[in-house]
Amino acid sequence: MGERIEKTTAGLSVEDIRSLDIAIIGAPFDSKAETSVNEAPDKIRKALYQLSKLNSSKKIADFGNLKAASSLKGNYQAMRDIVDYFKELNIVTVVIGGSQDLTVGASEAFRSDLYFSLTVVDAFLDIKKGKEALNSKNFLSQIFSRQPNIFQFNLIGFQSHYVAFEYLSKVKGINHHLRLGQLRENFSSAEPVFRNTDILSFDIGSIIHSEAPGTDHFSPNGLRSEEACQLAKYAGMSTRIKFFGLFGLSTENDRNDITAKLSAQIIWYFLEGFSNQVQENPEINEDFKVYQVEVKNIDHPIVFVKSLITDRWWVQVPITGNESKYFACSEKEYEIASNNEIPELWLKYIQKSDEILK
Repeated sequence: MGERIEKTTAGLSVEDIRSLDIAIIGAPFDSKAETSVNEAPDKIRKALYQLSKLNSSKKIADFGNLKAASSLKGNYQAMRDIVDYFKELNIVTVVIGGSQDLTVGASEAFRSDLYFSLTVVDAFLDIKKGKEALNSKNFLSQIFSRQPNIFQFNLIGFQSHYVAFEYLSKVKGINHHLRLGQLRENFSSAEPVFRNTDILSFDIGSIIHSEAPGTDHFSPNGLRSEEACQLAKYAGMSTRIKFFGLFGLSTENDRNDITAKLSAQIIWYFLEGFSNQVQENPEINEDFKVYQVEVKNIDHPIVFVKSLITDRWWVQVPITGNESKYFACSEKEYEIASNNEIPELWLKYIQKSDEILK
């Protein structure tokens, strides 16, 4: 795969950059080690470049490793500026290595987006009460504090024995959480979540320790390696996603570089999903089947659309006047409405849209 990735980025012109689809950035530092650098991005790169090349015309460039700033705040600002730059050019940023609190900087690039959606794959809900230095274990507290009107936040693969329900019920925005057990019962339920996602922050520590020992969290339970790859592929298939960060690799704990190799495979499956994206616009009825469902106590039918190409579903959410937005959903929401019940997810989108437009 290495031969398909542009690496002499010093020679890239502005026009070359504008033609890219994906930009890879290494983050060789984490919050607990201040500004010292580590080998995590280069270990992942070494494994990634050896994987098979994709049958795709997508253009990918590796811009090397981000230089450490003189402070953690500086690192976050650098990440914000990079993501913002590539986002404006419609280029997806893929960050490898580093600690998960770098998600704070990436999220800052979306502060002006009314419908910003953040998805985190993690065994934990990284929120802490009280005053303590910002790190990978409390970074969500900082994001919710800085962006109190976040439209949607989703936690995927969390474990109930680590996450109290009372905390989940208080997080900001619309929530479409999937605990590990729910995910395994119906793995495809995660796909619509990623279709509604702008940023995916993936903690490698969410994977069971026996298959990913190179982390600072040693859990006997967690995602399997093939499940992590499938989630990454779903994320890559999303035409909305603009940032994918794979965080938390600890090279000191990594036996035989197995976690670095798994990280590379997760990135590979994200790139494969991206290479196989199907550009679908539910606002255009061509190649879609429209369902108008009458539900009691609702003045107008709830409109669902199903792609005749991919069988994926969306639901129409009225915004103001004649304006509406489409959000990805599953067939489950359509079935709920067909049983004369109001789909909870649709109602949340209605209420949150009204709130942000007041």
